Amino acid sequence: MEGRIIPDNQPFDSLADVESQQQRIQQAQEVIYQFLLDRVESSPPETVLPEFKQLFFFGECQPNPDVARSIYELLEQKDEQEFRNTLKRSCYILINNWSASRRSDSIEELILTLADANPLKSTVSPNLNLLRTWIANFIESPDYQELKVFTLSHTERRGWSHRYAYYLILPQYLDSQNPVEQRELAKKTAKRLKEKFKFELAMYTVHCDSPTFRKKPPANPTRLGNGIIRLLKQLISRKFLHNYSHAADLFVQQSKTLNYWDCKQKFLEYLLFSTSPQQSIDFFKRTLTEKLETLYESYHEETTTMDLLLRTCRRTLEFLTTENGQEPSPLFIALTSQGSPLTIVILLLKVILLCNYVRTHLDNCIASLIRYYEGYPEAECRWFINFLDIFNVVFAIYTENMQFDVVKIKEGESEVSELGAYRIFCQLKGADLRGSDLKGADIRSSDLSAADLREANLSSADLSEANLSLAKLSSANLSSAILMGADLTATDLNNANLNGANLNQANLSRSNLQKVNLRRATLVGAKLRHTNLQHANLSHGNLNQAILCGSNLKSADLRQTSLQEGDLSEVDLSEANLSQANLTGANLQRSQLDRANLKGVILEQANLSGASLIRADLSQANLNNAQLNQAMLRGANLKEVRLRHAILTHANLEGANLSHADFSRADLSHVNLRGADLSHTFLRHVNLSNADLRQANLTGANLFNANLSGVKVEGAIFKQNAGLSQAQQGELEQLGATVEFSKLTPRDRNPWKNPLPPHSPSLLPHQFEN
Repeated sequence: MEGRIIPDNQPFDSLADVESQQQRIQQAQEVIYQFLLDRVESSPPETVLPEFKQLFFFGECQPNPDVARSIYELLEQKDEQEFRNTLKRSCYILINNWSASRRSDSIEELILTLADANPLKSTVSPNLNLLRTWIANFIESPDYQELKVFTLSHTERRGWSHRYAYYLILPQYLDSQNPVEQRELAKKTAKRLKEKFKFELAMYTVHCDSPTFRKKPPANPTRLGNGIIRLLKQLISRKFLHNYSHAADLFVQQSKTLNYWDCKQKFLEYLLFSTSPQQSIDFFKRTLTEKLETLYESYHEETTTMDLLLRTCRRTLEFLTTENGQEPSPLFIALTSQGSPLTIVILLLKVILLCNYVRTHLDNCIASLIRYYEGYPEAECRWFINFLDIFNVVFAIYTENMQFDVVKIKEGESEVSELGAYRIFCQLKGADLRGSDLKGADIRSSDLSAADLREANLSSADLSEANLSLAKLSSANLSSAILMGADLTATDLNNANLNGANLNQANLSRSNLQKVNLRRATLVGAKLRHTNLQHANLSHGNLNQAILCGSNLKSADLRQTSLQEGDLSEVDLSEANLSQANLTGANLQRSQLDRANLKGVILEQANLSGASLIRADLSQANLNNAQLNQAMLRGANLKEVRLRHAILTHANLEGANLSHADFSRADLSHVNLRGADLSHTFLRHVNLSNADLRQANLTGANLFNANLSGVKVEGAIFKQNAGLSQAQQGELEQLGATVEFSKLTPRDRNPWKNPLPPHSPSLLPHQFEN
């Protein structure tokens, strides 16, 4: 479509023309947004990215011509700012969706695709030339720089500022002028980065201070080196720890009875309390005194209100960091260059403890300082990086849900200053919600980490994407709750009721779910690595593709549960009830299934290599095409089991009950079948080379075309067998077997005297080979 570009000097006839123009722009934008939303939700990035490029680089859209016309509508209006807003929001629609599905590679490709558009050649079409000019201008704008922040951890390693991406991303969320998709993405990303730093700090400080991990500690999230350990011990040991929170509470109470002038004097005393005397502090006192004297002078005789205190705290933060939002303040330069960075960090902390509502404003100020210094090489601003790292550590200790403690581990050290005698321990602090009634509450994406929710009523509550890691939920009612994508890492759910709950894609790794009720719950794709599910009720549930490797499911109830393609490697399922369960394609390598009830279970194409199934009940089970090489099945009950095409090389089936089983075309080479009951078993085309059949009972077994080379048959019983020639029977007798010579008849070739019950459709007579 050839568009008509309106000249810059063409006047509008009336206000109605302006309104009509805005309406056409909004309609065009909505068409583009809806198209991209539909495409990104229904198509892979490999399809969406070329379509995005065709739309914004060439003005074309084959799937929907109306979208291309909308692009030209924007060009006709000659409103570059609206076009830039459209392109910006379109990018965030894609990035937000791909971020949720963890497609960081596609986000990077989108950013690089935009960068590659800059050298696009001009064309004969004025509209296309204008389109490409606007795109080139967008790439040079701050909007594009904001987009790049979301790939700093992946694509840009040249600068040092990417290590503090949290501060660069947060302002995008706070700016109400940004598209809703950009703000939502910024909020989620900033939260994730903050939680990641807290977790890495806890792991490093605890493990680095431990003799066990000293040789190879986790990565240090700061650039403070080993000095971070001494800093933490100084901050939290009794000699150095001042109860700043108590002092802050005391000041707030006193301020309510003071006029504003007196309050400012007390405020200065509060900030200077317990601060080491030094030249920079004298400068701080003089400078801040001058600034506070003229601050809100008209309120000097009025009683101090919380609003006035909040505004004072905001201005003080600016005095200490950046007063114009662009350059560092004189106080910041003086306190960081002449004294220890810890001094200004403690001063900032004191302000926040007075009024936590100004924390986001402080983060904005820090972001402005990072923007100011990020153009300098790292070597030239190491002092500033040192300040940022100390700031992050101190604020993690005093303002986040983390509790650090030092415990004396060496006897004979009398002074607390001997910090080497102490070890650091860390735990999360959570909200106290024990016994709360939150039935049906919508608390999606809530941060409830380490919260105490014991005996709470959360039935039918929506906790999708919520953070419940380390939470206490024992005896809680979570029946029919929605916990899709929730983080329940290391959570205590002992004896909780999760009947009918939706836990799809949830992370329950290392959690305690002992005796939990998960009957009819759905856990598709859930992560349950090293989870305690002992005596849990998972019957009639859906755990397809769930990851349970290393978990404890001893004595668990898994009747009629679906575990298709699940990872149950090295799981303890001893004495568990898996009757009628579906484990098609499941990975059960090296799992423990001793004395488990596997009656009627479906294990088609399952991998049971190295598994232990001693005395397990596998009667009427379906193990067609399963792998059981080196499995331990000693004394197991495999009566009427289906093991067609199964691989059992080197498996131990000593004393197992395999009567009426179907092993057609299975590999039983080197298998230990000593003393096993193989009466009336179907062994057609089976590889039994080098198998141990001593004292086994093969009465009525069908051995047509079976490979018996190298078998040990001393004491084995061969009677009424189909598929054995008289010569073969004679050889078996010579090897020490008890053989009843019989004449082969058509009936002998299919000696199934007692067919399987009708509820076993895969073993109906028409499926047997003749």
